[in-house]
Amino acid sequence: MKDEIQTLINDQLVRKAAAQWSGRGKIELLDDVANFVYQFRSDNHWKILRITHSSHRSENQILAELDWVNFLADHTVSVAKPCSSKNHRLTEIFHVDDTYFTAVVFEFAPGQLIENADPAEWNPNLFRSMGRIIGSMHRIAKVYDPIHLHQRRPQWYEVDLIRNARQYLPPEQMQAAEELEDILTQFRQLPTSPDDYGLVHNDVNPTNFHVENGKITLFDFDDCAYNWFINDIAVAIPLYSSMFKEPDWETRLCEYIVWFMQGYEEENHLDDKWLNLLPTCMRLQNLITLVAMHQANVPGSQYHSFYEVVLKTYREGHPLFDYDFREACKSLKLH
Repeated sequence: MKDEIQTLINDQLVRKAAAQWSGRGKIELLDDVANFVYQFRSDNHWKILRITHSSHRSENQILAELDWVNFLADHTVSVAKPCSSKNHRLTEIFHVDDTYFTAVVFEFAPGQLIENADPAEWNPNLFRSMGRIIGSMHRIAKVYDPIHLHQRRPQWYEVDLIRNARQYLPPEQMQAAEELEDILTQFRQLPTSPDDYGLVHNDVNPTNFHVENGKITLFDFDDCAYNWFINDIAVAIPLYSSMFKEPDWETRLCEYIVWFMQGYEEENHLDDKWLNLLPTCMRLQNLITLVAMHQANVPGSQYHSFYEVVLKTYREGHPLFDYDFREACKSLKLH
């Protein structure tokens, strides 16, 4: 988060925002990297308050996100839904100087983060469930056409991190910008059929879902954008691979991919040509994450250790970048 934005928000504004959803008592800050995210109680239930500066997202962009979340919920995907304020609005605006903040409140997703859950939760059923919920989002994206909105979510190439990568990266990492541009050139040649391309979450990772009794509930659709479905999968797989330690990481990862794809294929089919692209997609996500770290000033923050992992992966690569996912899936007759 930029320092000048940090100075614009204060306790009075946060409490005023929470009060629009009948917030009472203690308001706890959970995150302040891209948005200001808080936890509070309303009507004896925990709720999540997200306050977004206009330099990050406009109100119309946020309304487009909320429309997508509600559409998924209406089609039985387990997501944390937005809540209406006392004014019967999904968003409330708070002007500060010549800018503004948009406040949104979400239901608290049942369960807890998987990293804090019983280790027994890390099992084939969890991975199949993750593949199933991502597959269901992709299937539903094929019929989602928000013609009623003033503004849609961005296309992949309109995302700030892609358009302004050179602006955010330091001079010593300009090679990352060049590699990013080379990969993007390849992607611009790909077809954008509704069978393969649509609105996706774009940030499915273990900090963006809760698990309760094996059931996954997704949240944080702040990065949702129009993209190839394979890129949504590419975000998820590397983050889970971090739990697979040497020397058996390849065996465990192969099992995970198969369990994940088994669940995915129950909801949506992906052709072999896209599985062939998965390593390139994961390298692309590594580069975009590196840009995001600098955009959010993470290197000098409390999240510096995560930046170091991303930077190491960029410099040294990762076995996943050379992994044959198509063959792994074929070995279990998924394709």
